[in-house]
Amino acid sequence: MIYSSQKSSLPATKVQIIFCGVGGQGILFASRLFSELGIKLGLNVIGSETHGMSQRGGSVTAHLKLGDFQSPMIRSAAADILYSFEENETYKNLKFLRRGGVCFVDLRSQDQFDKNIFNYLQEKEIILKTYDASGVAQKISSTKSANIVLIGYSIGTGLVPFKEKDLKSVLELVSRKADLKKALEAFEIGFKEGSNLHSNKKRKEGK
Repeated sequence: MIYSSQKSSLPATKVQIIFCGVGGQGILFASRLFSELGIKLGLNVIGSETHGMSQRGGSVTAHLKLGDFQSPMIRSAAADILYSFEENETYKNLKFLRRGGVCFVDLRSQDQFDKNIFNYLQEKEIILKTYDASGVAQKISSTKSANIVLIGYSIGTGLVPFKEKDLKSVLELVSRKADLKKALEAFEIGFKEGSNLHSNKKRKEGK
């Protein structure tokens, strides 16, 4: 179940992103990845992180603004993109998405998503994309790469205003040498899956 027009209307020069999940899922790494991307694109970068007992799986949230902004915290109904690496944390942070925003969730099947939330998504014209990033990461024996898989998937869908080559370039910059090969593999798998989805939709629309 997908809402809104399925087209990105975000300028890459001004974007507000929220990353959420629990400790150990790489939320802060994902935030750093996009921070470095913003710098690469010549944008102002400002952000804030909040996390509880991350060593015990506590909530971790990062707010990131790329472009000309004054304060680091994102207000309710203002975020353009939400990356969620844990289902329950999605429900806690949906309030931050603006009307027509995009939500990417690491979830095996959209059928698992709380049905009571669908009416809210439809009302707000929020695009929901679920993808089993954790399952993919396990298949390539890199369980810590689920965050990168989901990010790669999001880029492939064409719903976010960033390019594959730029993300891969930044990924090479911020990853440890020992992890880089798996990180690039994880990104590429997610990107191809998102691209296939995007291509299939265009074919159905006759474009």
